[in-house]
Parts: sequence; C-alpha cells; structure tokens
Amino acid sequence: MKLLDIKHLSVHLSNDFAPVRSVSCYVNAGECVALIGPSGCGKTTLARAILKLQAHTRLTGHIFFNGRDLVPMDEADIHTIRGGEIAMIFQEPMTSLNPLQTIMTQILEALKLHNNTPTKHHVKELLELVDLTPTRRISHSYPHQLSGGQRQRAMIAMALAGRPKLLIADEPTTALDIQTQDQILTLLKKLQRELNLAILFISHDIEVVKSIANRVYVMHHGAIISTKAPAPLDLGHPNPLPTETTPVLQVQNLNIKYGDLHVVKDFCCTLHAGETLGLIGPSGSGKSSIGLALTRLIDATGKALLNGKDFLTLKGAELKQARGQLQMVFQDPFSSLNPRWNIHDIIVEGARIHHLDNISERLNEILNQVHLSEDILSRYPHELSGGQRVRVALARALILKPQILILDEITTALDIHTQAQIIALLRQLQLQHHLAYLFITHDQRALKALAHKTITL
Repeated sequence: MKLLDIKHLSVHLSNDFAPVRSVSCYVNAGECVALIGPSGCGKTTLARAILKLQAHTRLTGHIFFNGRDLVPMDEADIHTIRGGEIAMIFQEPMTSLNPLQTIMTQILEALKLHNNTPTKHHVKELLELVDLTPTRRISHSYPHQLSGGQRQRAMIAMALAGRPKLLIADEPTTALDIQTQDQILTLLKKLQRELNLAILFISHDIEVVKSIANRVYVMHHGAIISTKAPAPLDLGHPNPLPTETTPVLQVQNLNIKYGDLHVVKDFCCTLHAGETLGLIGPSGSGKSSIGLALTRLIDATGKALLNGKDFLTLKGAELKQARGQLQMVFQDPFSSLNPRWNIHDIIVEGARIHHLDNISERLNEILNQVHLSEDILSRYPHELSGGQRVRVALARALILKPQILILDEITTALDIHTQAQIIALLRQLQLQHHLAYLFITHDQRALKALAHKTITL
C-alpha cells in the first residue's frame, strides 16, 4: 500500500526557478526508500516540500499521504500532519536542537504537540526507544554536552514523539564516524521493524543506502533520473612519495586535557614534506583536538618540532611567522568562515595580518589553483555550495604558502562527486607546493585515496 505517493511535483521559488521538477515517487507503509544524488540536486527541497516547510515557494502537482493531497492544504491542516503523521530529522542536529534547552525540555515540547499531559516518564520511554542511556543524564544534558551520535538519537526521539507513520531522515549519518553511523543505521532499521515505520532516507552515500534501503530513487538537477543505485566512484590513490623527504613536523608525547579528562595521551608522529599522514578514529577519540593543539588553538603539553623548533613554546614575532607555515582547514567551513565578510576579505585576511606583498597577485594565483572564478569574491559564505566553501577555506590557508596543512574532516559532509573533486584537488596542490598534510577523517575511502601512512586513535 502506498503511504506516500508523489506525482509530478514541482517546487517553484519566488523567482519561479524550479529546483524540483515534475518528480514522481512513492513510499509504501513500513518500507525504507532512499533518495540519493549530489549536493544541490533537490533532495532536501523535495523532502521539505512534503511538509511545506519552505516559505516563498509554490507547489504544483500532488503529494498524496494516506490518500489525502497535501499540496492544496492550508497551514492549519498541514500542521496536524507535521510531527504527528510525518516527522523529519534534519541533517545537522547541532543546529536543529535548541542550545539553551535541555534534551528533556525539548522532547517534552515535542510531546505537548501530540499529548495534553506529557510526563518525564514519556521522555524516558522515548530515550529508551532510541537506545539513549542513562536516560537521566541524557535528559538533563544540553546539546553541546552530547556526542554527534547522541544528538542524532535525541533528534530521532523528538521525531517519534507523535508516533508518525513516515519518518523523513535527511542525511542522518553524514557527519558521523563509521561506528556511530552503523549504530544509527541499526537503530533506524530496528524502529522501522518494531513500529512498522516508513522511512524516506536522504543521502549521498551509496554504501549507506545499500545497507538500509528497500528501493532507491536517484536525483539529478531536480529530477528523478534512475531507480538504480550507481556504482561507487573511484577516488584514486595517493601521490607517489618524493624520493628525498625532510621531516617538517615531529610531534613528541603530546598530551591534551579538558579539565580532569585526559583526551590525548603521549601522541607521537612525524610528518615529511610531500607526505600525507592520515589520522583516523571514532568520534571523541581526540582527532580534532590534536589538530587544534598543533595550531595552538587549545593548550597541550609535549613537543611539536616545526622545522626543528618547538612550535608549542614559540612566542611573539617568532610564533606569528611560524603560524604561516602550519595552517588548518576546519571540519565545517560554513561555521569557520565569517558570515559578515565577503569571500575576498576572508581569503586575504591572513595575508594582511602577515603584511605580505603583492596580495592581489597571490589572490589571483590561489583562485586559479583551487579552481574558483573571480566573480566569487563579492559573494558571502551562505551563497556558496559545500564544495565551494571548502575551496575558499583551502585558499585562505594557501595564500600564506604554508608547508603543512591540517585537514579536519573537510570531505565528510560532501556528496561523493564533490568529495572526489576535492581529493583530486588536494593531490594536485600537494604536488604543486610539496605540501605535507595531516588528514583527519573517519572515512576509510577518502583515507585510502590520500594518505601514505595512517595512525588510528
């Protein structure tokens, strides 16, 4: 039986551009259907259109749910469907959850929409349903106090508060390490089975889709182009190592503490010019903390010899000069780029701070190297795609001509096509500038495509 039946649906924006064009697809009761495709193909736009969550849009076609057409419904009618019969979990729980409220408060709020007298016991039941224990500690925590996997489970618990028949899951595993990803997928399959829950699973990860979906729709440029999952892309292989390499960074007995919590103990590594060292491990293993410590953004003890000098003890002008040699590209370029600055000012900021000459020439050179056009310079981060933001972050680091780049999960949230482009770009830049990379990731495929050596935390 078709629970959701979309027929010839188009989504028109205020300028009458249609990011979704004449899409037809369906989801049966109790079935998991995947919607896959590259960034910008219209997946999330289609999902949000089902619940009419996007303002200033016009829908044409039909969205039948349990036989009722949602397209002509007014706000009052669709409000009875949202959360109660169709629920949605969003791509990034950290930005979807309220940072000022505990998990208990937020789940109680969701329950109040469907239950006049929700209790803490109802919250406990939902947390247990999504395997979030101990329930008391979790319920009294704020979102920032939870891991990525715990936040995603809390989002699922909120979505299940109204006991929906259909769950729309928008990239629910994208930013998670492989172990946590498997746990969330196992949880969704359990909920599907136990609650007879239909799931519309949105993803760009073909391997994830294969493990959970009964059927697949492939989107491209706003249209369904196939019902067969494509083969995974070949991401290539690491560059050949230079015949003669020089150690540019030697880390000795690095220790990092957050209060009484010892997150990194006696970490050691050596990084050579032209080499990529992969750093892999589950969420919370200390990968990003190592990157932050090596760039002096958090405190640490031990040694980090940068060209023979201990970077962790440098001060003043000597530290400022050394910072130009070791740059970091952060996990989420969107949150690490100043939203009030245009791309020109973001890229040249470091060059101005270091009082470099010929900044305009350097800027044009770097834009060519990261494959960005000059017309992007007047735009702002929110106007760019995920792949463009990664290229801007790389350009900002490369304008200082560093020896070392610390790359923190920079391909994790990208679709497979954009990921392949960024990895190919990183290999090209490494050959061009003889760069050393510390590549932090939980993605085994990206690691094999880029890293010469690997350390597992």
